[in-house]
Amino acid sequence: MRVLKTALVVSSVVVGLSAQSGGKQFVRPAAGDGFSQAIRVGGLVYVSGMTATDVKGDIAAQTTQIFENLRGVLKQAGSSVNHIVNVFVTLEQAGDVTAFDAVYRAQFTGDLPARTTYVGNMVRPGALVDVWVMAVPEGRQRRAILPAGWMKPAGPYSYAIQSGDTLFASGMVSANMTDLTRVGGDTEAQVKKAMSNATELLKAAGMTLDNAVASRVAITHRNAEFAMMNATYGAHWDIKDPKARGAVPGRPDRATVGLDNLPGYDFQVSFVAVKGSLPREVVIPPNPDGTPGQLGALPFSPAIKVGNRLWVSGTTGGTVQPIRAHVKETMTKLERVLKADGFNYSDIVLLEVWLTNVRDYEAVDEVLREYFPTNPPVRKIVGVDALGGAAVVEVGYFAVK
Repeated sequence: MRVLKTALVVSSVVVGLSAQSGGKQFVRPAAGDGFSQAIRVGGLVYVSGMTATDVKGDIAAQTTQIFENLRGVLKQAGSSVNHIVNVFVTLEQAGDVTAFDAVYRAQFTGDLPARTTYVGNMVRPGALVDVWVMAVPEGRQRRAILPAGWMKPAGPYSYAIQSGDTLFASGMVSANMTDLTRVGGDTEAQVKKAMSNATELLKAAGMTLDNAVASRVAITHRNAEFAMMNATYGAHWDIKDPKARGAVPGRPDRATVGLDNLPGYDFQVSFVAVKGSLPREVVIPPNPDGTPGQLGALPFSPAIKVGNRLWVSGTTGGTVQPIRAHVKETMTKLERVLKADGFNYSDIVLLEVWLTNVRDYEAVDEVLREYFPTNPPVRKIVGVDALGGAAVVEVGYFAVK
């Protein structure tokens, strides 16, 4: 199996106290880090990607240490491990998943979080696993979703966790959910089955794909099969006018990266969905010259706004080089999305960064620090095999006013 380079933010043990700013509670990292350890806002706690502080141990030791550190972070934010709703795991070696799961499962009582798992290499030498989580504060309800007729998950996760108006779905793959056997076929067949599973999962929670606000896609053959995947994925939403402007119905935001999943699967998709009384709006930023923008033909929206929350699709710097200029071009594009609906950089809570070359991390980090000199967002960094075209960095984010 192909091994892709994947690296998430290296987090350290919390040394600072929580602080308040603009309605957000920040958990500070070690001095000098360009990201917050955790941010509590809008009924959720967002935590930066975390590896073990000491990477000399095996997968079990590193996983144990991550959760020891994670408990401290969540406690400062008024939450706990048992209040986690969504987890993204990156393993360096697929063969470590059994040992990881044994330690991971023992951390929880009650319903396990939703989870998405990838395979790759860490940017930090010796690190074997990276864990990134979202949680709800203590006292806030959360419930697991198990569709009728589906077998209970074989691994330590729930298919989805719902809290309030928001649903966090685990990564969906091409499996027969009545017996969890793998459904074979090419990538197109896998996309169809995974999306069918996602549709059933959302239905069990009283939602549809029209309630999805954010999606993250990992596809093994990203460039070769991107057009086919887009057509198959996009067919699940009825969008008649790609030239539409303003508040129109639309697909969720999306980031699509070339990244390995666990063996046997070439496609995986996870969703966040929201259903409530607040209106849903597709945010379409203006063109660089200030003229009105368009929804576009690709099967995702530039951003989705619900109330005071904004989910923004992964964006790249196109062909701009070198790396620092590429990141700045990306941030310029993202700023147009922010300003299109009255947001600014200080509203960003979670920053997601995908790199085709993890050695570019330091350069990317330097540029991002310029945009977030104080109260930086939490961050997760993933090194991937491929992004769109000549892109070397892709950035997406979640913001709250």
